[in-house]
Amino acid sequence: MKKKRSIRTKLLEVFLVIMVLVFVLNIYLSYNQSKAVRQIDSVYNNNIQLNDLSNTLEGMQSALYQYLNTKSSDQLESFYSCEQDYNNMIQQLNHQTVDDDNKLMEKNIYNMSLTYLERADSTIEAKRGRNVSKYNDDYGEAKKLYDYIQSCINSLNTSVFLESSNNYSLLRTSLTYLTGISMFLLLAALMIAFAWILVMTRNITKPLIQLADVANEIARGNMEVDFPIVETGDEITTVAKACNKMIDSIRVYIQKTKENYERESKLIENELIMKNELKEAQLKYLQAQINPHFLFNSLNAGAQLAMMEGAEKACLFIENMADFFRYNVRKIDKDTTLREELKLVDNYVYILNVRFSGDIHYRKKIDERLLDTLMPSMIIQPLIENAVNHGIRELDTEGYIELIVYNNNENVCITVADNGVGIEPEIAEKILRGESAHSNSGRDSAGIGMDNVINRLRRYYNMEHVMDIRRRESGGTEVILYLQKARGGNKNDTDIDL
Repeated sequence: MKKKRSIRTKLLEVFLVIMVLVFVLNIYLSYNQSKAVRQIDSVYNNNIQLNDLSNTLEGMQSALYQYLNTKSSDQLESFYSCEQDYNNMIQQLNHQTVDDDNKLMEKNIYNMSLTYLERADSTIEAKRGRNVSKYNDDYGEAKKLYDYIQSCINSLNTSVFLESSNNYSLLRTSLTYLTGISMFLLLAALMIAFAWILVMTRNITKPLIQLADVANEIARGNMEVDFPIVETGDEITTVAKACNKMIDSIRVYIQKTKENYERESKLIENELIMKNELKEAQLKYLQAQINPHFLFNSLNAGAQLAMMEGAEKACLFIENMADFFRYNVRKIDKDTTLREELKLVDNYVYILNVRFSGDIHYRKKIDERLLDTLMPSMIIQPLIENAVNHGIRELDTEGYIELIVYNNNENVCITVADNGVGIEPEIAEKILRGESAHSNSGRDSAGIGMDNVINRLRRYYNMEHVMDIRRRESGGTEVILYLQKARGGNKNDTDIDL
């Protein structure tokens, strides 16, 4: 019987073996690199020692010369310090006779150094005994030895340096070779690890692919297939068996669901019909909420104008009033275009300026390419009405209303802005949430027009975000409508000619 091992155990085995292999390779490479570095360092140690020996000898000779000239105790102390260091250094030189020119030169330097130290000590003793002729002779001998020793050290240093350079080149070649071997070993280890991982992942993923193929068949609606049972000795076999049990349960469930669906389909269809009829009724109800006070105030203004001025202006006013109400009656339950809505706004602004003696300053900026956009009727006029009643009418200075139509990627945007008293953010949020119609405050009571616009747009386009209301930093309020270029709801194409 095949021993069962989980996928986790298999992956851990691969991971641990690869980690151990990489660790052993790193230890081997680090040891060889460290060994090569130590060999390179040792190549130049002899030159460093000879330089130190030359510098110490020079310091000792300088201290001896200064002492003979000044008889300073500091210089004498410096001489003895250098002498002790120099003694320690020459002890490391070769003392034996060997068949090596450099080693023989080291022996000569060692012997001459001992003689030099004796002459130097004899010079100091003669100086202390004030024997002028003796310390002059001894110092002269010491000086000759010093010059000769320095010459020998320099010659030996040069010879050692040349030999070290050759050794350094060999070590560099060896290090390059070691680097190549290291890269080869690492590449070989990586290839072995990759091959092992490839085989391992293939053994794991192949049965999973078979299971996935069957799952895709089931997703396409073929419920008659079964998952293949692959004895992998891990969780995949367990999953395949469990999936087969699940498929059996799903087949039973689908059969029961079909029976229930046939019973419920008629109920769902009737419910959808009722919802559509309710939605249409709500839309027509909201469109019918037009403020009747505007009609009476406008007619009174027309009568006053006819009395005070000539018939020409009264005729123009009445024509605009007729166009305005004709549009409302004709479009009350129909779609319209942005072009027609803007024409209605022009008529409405004219009527307002008759009522308020030309105090309404209106300007617009329209992208002509968007004028054929479909939309519900009586959407922009309530925004102009609110801008007048709640914005510029409360100003002591000159007020204006600005209307901008522009394209914003997916939407056609309509901005109505005024320089009035502005709107509080809390009130704007209430209007957007549809709470303004239930407020008892005088400022919010006319908000039913805004509720009407928002609710109609949401039902018309089947989307929630149809309007933004902002307080302008320069003063006043800005309302932005978002119209879809392609309507999300249903359109009634019938029209009425008046």
